[in-house]
Amino acid sequence: MNRGTMARIPYPERPADGVSKLPVPLNAFRMLSHAPPLTDTAIEMGLAVLRESTLPVRLRELVVLAVAAGTECEYEAVQHGPVALASGVTPEQLAAISERRSAGREFDETESAAVTAAFELVARCTLSEATLTALRARFTDRQVVEIVTTTGYYVMLAGLMNGLGVDVDPSGERFLGLAGDEGPR
Repeated sequence: MNRGTMARIPYPERPADGVSKLPVPLNAFRMLSHAPPLTDTAIEMGLAVLRESTLPVRLRELVVLAVAAGTECEYEAVQHGPVALASGVTPEQLAAISERRSAGREFDETESAAVTAAFELVARCTLSEATLTALRARFTDRQVVEIVTTTGYYVMLAGLMNGLGVDVDPSGERFLGLAGDEGPR
């Protein structure tokens, strides 16, 4: 899905105050600035997901990319592809996720459980008992909640970006430090 530059409503003239916390005023948050209280809260939540999570960055990025694939969100895929690669995700894993596969030689059992959970949450807004059992066998309860919350946060952003045609920003390589991904973990 390549929309080019065609936001469906104009960006506000002045971004919400919270946008200044970002190194670059990303179009997603510029668009969300039509509702300033939501913008500031969404940025705080995003920073918590990126900086406070106990999930390894690589696993978090697999979850984000599963959301991008499941929601067909080009913006998230463009932003997070380079971040994922910098954190140790392989090109083969990126290809599998873009094909909406969560099992196979590309993933170990832990990665497969996280990606499966993200795909299920996107598709059905719930987890099967088998997936929850797989998550709980591999992650702490806090990390299970972080996987579910990370998925929900990026689904919310995908709805904004897809629904309003938010213009894709330059590649996520420019934001590697913001995402807490200084290299493979």
